[in-house]
Amino acid sequence: MLRPLKLTLLLMISVWLVGCATYGQDVRKGLELTQQGQYNEAAGAFEKALDPKGDDRLLYYTELGMVYHLAGDYEKSNRLLESAERISEDLYTKRISDMLTTAMSNPRQGPYRASNFERVFINYYKALNYLMLAVQSTDNKMRERALEGARIESRRIDMVLSDIEAQKGNYQEQADREKSMFSKLMRIFNKLTGEIIDRDKIVYRNDAFGHYLAAVIYEQYNEYDSARVAYQKSASLYENGYQAQYGLKKDMTEQAWFDTIRMMQKAGGWRNEWPQLSQTKLSKDKRQLLKDFNDMGHLIVLEHTGMVPERDEMNMLLTADPNTRQVVINPILTGDPSRQLDQRFWFYALYADKGITDLVSAVYEERVIPALLQYSMVKREYLGPLWDVADGLGLVQVLQQGMRITVPYYRVTSYKGSGPSTLSVAGTEQPMLTGQSVAHLAVQQQLLDASVDIQEAMAREAFKNLTAAQAASVGGDAGAVLGFLGKIAANASSSAETRNWLLLPDQIKVTRIALTPGTHTVTLNSEPVKGHKQTITKQVDIKPGEMAVWKVRTFPTKANQTSQQVGL
Repeated sequence: MLRPLKLTLLLMISVWLVGCATYGQDVRKGLELTQQGQYNEAAGAFEKALDPKGDDRLLYYTELGMVYHLAGDYEKSNRLLESAERISEDLYTKRISDMLTTAMSNPRQGPYRASNFERVFINYYKALNYLMLAVQSTDNKMRERALEGARIESRRIDMVLSDIEAQKGNYQEQADREKSMFSKLMRIFNKLTGEIIDRDKIVYRNDAFGHYLAAVIYEQYNEYDSARVAYQKSASLYENGYQAQYGLKKDMTEQAWFDTIRMMQKAGGWRNEWPQLSQTKLSKDKRQLLKDFNDMGHLIVLEHTGMVPERDEMNMLLTADPNTRQVVINPILTGDPSRQLDQRFWFYALYADKGITDLVSAVYEERVIPALLQYSMVKREYLGPLWDVADGLGLVQVLQQGMRITVPYYRVTSYKGSGPSTLSVAGTEQPMLTGQSVAHLAVQQQLLDASVDIQEAMAREAFKNLTAAQAASVGGDAGAVLGFLGKIAANASSSAETRNWLLLPDQIKVTRIALTPGTHTVTLNSEPVKGHKQTITKQVDIKPGEMAVWKVRTFPTKANQTSQQVGL
């Protein structure tokens, strides 16, 4: 029979290695059933995994709202997303001081608050739901009411984005800051210290595709001047930084300018402006296409492809080095080689010492060779005068024994993402243009949050470990047992915030094609995950001078896809 001390040590090792289940693991069944098109079963799985009144209440409504959107129950989807919007607004305005208990216990034990881009997507999908309701309606008044709902959601998208831009600054302001001398000096010193991420360049400031969708809805509503404004806002955002920030191609920027000019033509009053704009913004082929585009009917295809990546947990070990008065952080690599590579990459990109400060410290401690051998696998923070404060609190003693923390990360090096898509009709083929990369939005937001994540994780685990140390101070065998049990509890509860809206797509793609009035067979050749190709065929009805919309959601296998046509 194992002695109590040995059993305790084995339990401690087990919780270090196993960790807690991530949000993705908790809702895995619902995700898989959704991809298989089994929407009733998927809804039941999400309802079982998530509590509509608990800490995951926002995700309960967003995930279920997406399930019913894909199932074609647009009214129920909107009711769920309306609740999600109210919850999101309430949590968004909640004071930070009210979140202190959560920050010092476990991030999964507090309410999930949507990131800014997730807030925008709540209104985005509400707008799409209203658009689909307009198509299904055979009553003109009901159709107009649904279109008005879509229009209202477009306005809400603009309001949310305006609020975000007011807080974060726009792309022009960021460009002006980059030209300043102080900004140039900061870039120099970032290079010297090995910083490879310029956080100012990955802030979510606005959403070019959100404005593009709003423009599509205004166009369907025959509000051509409002559509022009929204298309132009979208084009300017793509051009001024959005395209570069999220790894998009210039053809989407040109498409947004193309649609801006189309609306100038349809709205009238821009005879002198649009020809000059077309010369500066459009290629020769696009200018040729512009000549009779509005006179024909045309089809716009919106493909929501794949799934946004999941957040995982990465463990780190904190120790104290009394010789240099430094806190030393090393990653604890776990899982298969692929997962370990992802953890190594994330640690290197965000936390590791990569520059002059690491080399100077290595020379001082006569550890140049070991530093080179373990390059990028250590983070050292010099506490200076704060060392005595930490020592007085008992933190140094705790760190000398080792303290595990857990932070969230994305498996970026092994994430496949979506491949290319093309649209074929009447013997012609044209590419789908990537207008939005939700994967980029998610990963960049996590990069921005990384500093706060590690600071909160260190404070949280220090608090719990110091509490365990105080329990052990009672002395004797009882104190030793209490100390070990406290250590176990501290490490067992170490977890990271891994929640995010997982039924969002990986990418959103778009294309437009002018067609003669009548019925056409169109084929979408898609690759929702690289290497997994599928073909979807649809009959579309084109009316002269009007726009039809085909909305498609593609998942990794051919059988796991849904598509809807919108023809107004």
